[in-house]
Amino acid sequence: MVYMKDTMTGRGLRAARKKLNMIQAQLADAIGMRKNSVARMERDESPIMKTTELAVKYLLLVKESKPKRRA
Repeated sequence: MVYMKDTMTGRGLRAARKKLNMIQAQLADAIGMRKNSVARMERDESPIMKTTELAVKYLLLVKESKPKRRA
């Protein structure tokens, strides 16, 4: 299996997760991974596959496209 590392770094993954207001377990569940895999990628101990990067970016786009509630 070939893993394609792209521009997303562990720091970028952590920033995206925090922007989504998720803990590692929630992000892992949302993209079909295990919590420890997300943790390893955030620490740059495992490569971030292109599919993972795209899934996280998709979640960010969905979050941004939702209309904000007015108080």
